[in-house]
Amino acid sequence: MQSYSPKSGQIVNGFEDNNGDRHKIRPIGIILNPAGVALVTAGEVLELTATITNQGSVSAIIDVFIAETSQPVHQWFVSPRERLALSPGQASEVVFQVQIPVDAIPGTYDYTLVIDAPQHYPEETPIDQKVRLQVMPFIQEARTVSDPTFTLQPPTSSISPALLQPGQPLELQVTVHNRSDRVDRFFLTCPDLESRWFTIIYPEGFQQAGMAIASDGLELNPGDVGQILLFISPPPETWAGVYTPTIRVYSANHPDLALLDVVYFQIAPMHLVTVELLSLVAKIKREAGLFELKLSNHGNVIREIAIHTKSTDEDDICTYTIAPPLVRLLPGTSVIVGVSVKPTKGWRPFFGRMINFSIELEDLQQYPLINDRFQASLFWEPRPWWQFLPIVLLMSASVAALIFLIWWLLTRPPVRAQVMQFSPESNSYQELNNEAIRLNWTISNPNHLKTVTVVGFSPDGLVRSGPFIYEFTPGLPNALDRFCTQGEQLICRNVWTDAREAGDYVFELTAIPINPKAETQTIRTNPIRISPLPEPKIEEFSSTQPVYQERLLLPNAPANPTQSTPTATQPATPSNRILLNWVVSNPDQIQQINLLGLGPDGTVKSVEKRYNFADGIPEELRGFCGENPANRQVICANVPTDAIQPGDYIFHLTVIPKKGQPEQLETRKTNTIKILAQKIPSRIVEFTFNGQPAPPKLVRQANPQQNSLMISWKVEGGNGMKVELLPAPGTVPREGRMPYPVSQQPGSETITLSVTDEEGNQQQRSVIIETLAPPPPPEPVEVPPPPAVEQAPAMVPTPGAITGAEGDPAAAPATPPAPGTPEAALVIPPPPNPGGEPVGPPSLEIPVPGANLPGGVDAAAPGATPDGAPDAAEEPVKEPGPKFFETQPLAPAELPPQFN
Repeated sequence: MQSYSPKSGQIVNGFEDNNGDRHKIRPIGIILNPAGVALVTAGEVLELTATITNQGSVSAIIDVFIAETSQPVHQWFVSPRERLALSPGQASEVVFQVQIPVDAIPGTYDYTLVIDAPQHYPEETPIDQKVRLQVMPFIQEARTVSDPTFTLQPPTSSISPALLQPGQPLELQVTVHNRSDRVDRFFLTCPDLESRWFTIIYPEGFQQAGMAIASDGLELNPGDVGQILLFISPPPETWAGVYTPTIRVYSANHPDLALLDVVYFQIAPMHLVTVELLSLVAKIKREAGLFELKLSNHGNVIREIAIHTKSTDEDDICTYTIAPPLVRLLPGTSVIVGVSVKPTKGWRPFFGRMINFSIELEDLQQYPLINDRFQASLFWEPRPWWQFLPIVLLMSASVAALIFLIWWLLTRPPVRAQVMQFSPESNSYQELNNEAIRLNWTISNPNHLKTVTVVGFSPDGLVRSGPFIYEFTPGLPNALDRFCTQGEQLICRNVWTDAREAGDYVFELTAIPINPKAETQTIRTNPIRISPLPEPKIEEFSSTQPVYQERLLLPNAPANPTQSTPTATQPATPSNRILLNWVVSNPDQIQQINLLGLGPDGTVKSVEKRYNFADGIPEELRGFCGENPANRQVICANVPTDAIQPGDYIFHLTVIPKKGQPEQLETRKTNTIKILAQKIPSRIVEFTFNGQPAPPKLVRQANPQQNSLMISWKVEGGNGMKVELLPAPGTVPREGRMPYPVSQQPGSETITLSVTDEEGNQQQRSVIIETLAPPPPPEPVEVPPPPAVEQAPAMVPTPGAITGAEGDPAAAPATPPAPGTPEAALVIPPPPNPGGEPVGPPSLEIPVPGANLPGGVDAAAPGATPDGAPDAAEEPVKEPGPKFFETQPLAPAELPPQFN
């Protein structure tokens, strides 16, 4: 007996209660005992019984366990997990023992019972059953139990179900006990059975004195016990097996209370199969005889029966066909099995024949059969009379054939050798392997053979091999001794020829018999090909990278600005030159490989290199190339070229074979390979006038004898750099020197050195050359000799101011102005006369701004005496140079633009 209140969606004995809708069957049914809230005292042991029923169609392994999340109840279970293996329709009970600790806190505990069959019902499981357990205090309180209960008589279980014969009803008495304090009405139902399977009889009620009427329920006063009769009557055609329907009692006062129990009963098996044999075609001429077996299962067990046939005659001459040879009979069904018998051995009899055979039945489950063997017969009808005529004709033909054989033996032609077979060992050969064509032939009657001649022709009829003549008069030739065997036939295999060159061959064999009157036989082979040597082929050809970068070595900055170091280019290394990779097949056929580098316009940018492979890998490619014998390839990697200059390159690789000259050589070219110019920052390394660094401004006096300046320059930068010297001559090389003519007229002019790189960035260095007019010649003035008293020399011209041909001033003030002051002066001497004597008056001091700057004329220079007399014998003659040019610092507004 079970009693608990199911809620919406709760599983009860395999059915789901969907708010009064039609029950949806589940493959697994669950009944818990006790159901609802189980009352237990701390320190006691509670037994929880779960009845599991496999209501599906397959056998299943079912796990029943307590969820680990149900703490602390999970710890109280002695064995929280059990496993069952149930066949369809089978039920079993699982008993869990719950050991309640003595110190358990009284209260209500919820836990989850999980039923899972993941291997057989993965979509319907797991099923979670919520169960509640109430722990009472150790000193148990008195409680009144008011829920009704019921029991079934006779009791049944899964181990001992009630046994019923087919058609026999099962009578059950349901005893209901109303333990509440109210009058209640109880109703009985079997939700798992159809209505025609069971009958419920309630006790008669008394509405009035002395009047008994039928009742549709059982009314019980508080504390009363009543009985309800339940008759379960399975139909006679019910299959044998164990059935487990659920009995449920409803209470009118407690409609949500479910009182459940399970009845176990078994229908006893009944084995009854009837078999009928029918003859459809029992007489045959040329077709097969047909028979039928009708098998009917009148029992309640599924039967599996195999049908066999067997001949009962001494010799079995028939073939038997059974369709189907194995039948499966469900209870109440019938199956027809066809048996075909056809003679397959021997001729059709002339006088007819009776063929006897038997049909045997075998039950694979070893169930009894009423009759398992049936005897049958098939009559093979005799031949018609007109079929004897062929026998007569056959005998006549045999006599005629015998007469012809005798005539042929007397008049047959003489025996001669006959070529039975002539063919090559293979239809294709390789010249690479130095293979020669080998021939096979077979000739019958070799004793009548005189000569065999083998000749190889080309397709156009030219002789390319042989002829080979073998004489058979003395016997088997020695040349064929190791290739041929002679008996009744001459069989020759793998006879060598001298055909080794590439091309197509057709061999002809001529067999000449000993008898000159016999016919000579000639036979030819099909065309045979010797494939030529494989030509080398370029499999791969490319550069190691599509773009390279030019690498240059920039000069070191000199310590002295007036000195310069010429720009040096870094030597080409594998890292800054184009490297090539290639793979060529059939390296043993390579005579030479040519490598040529061209530009996109076809111009030669890398001279052609020729590598001789006649004796293997050449010396210059050792370390870059190697052979792969497995793939018959030569692989070259990182082969350096002489392409180091910036630009676009396309390399062409040409392979020349050793043998033959094809119409078109094997050539492969790379994609366009770029070498990008290295970007070098442009800078002016050197810019000098007469060997001295160029100042921002250069001041000079007009001098007809000095009409030019020696300008030198040096510039560094990339290849796309442009160097200009303005205003003339314009574009100049990166480094050079040249005289620059200057005007003798007073005025100023600007010389600019301009550098523009490939990106358009510009640097300039400008020098302003200012030319001063010469002073007018002064009038002659007599100068008295200086007094005897020493005094500072006056800054006036004296007759002895001119010295030598250089024209340097000899007199200088006692205390010259400080260099770089505006009072510094540059003395401009007049040109000497042809005789070396000065012409005109002595030179005057002309104040020149910045005359004492570096490069100017110093009035206190060595060579001047206090009295102004020159000392030509003591001082060497100085060459005119940059001392005649003076620089003057410019204001910021006057400075030309400069770029560093």
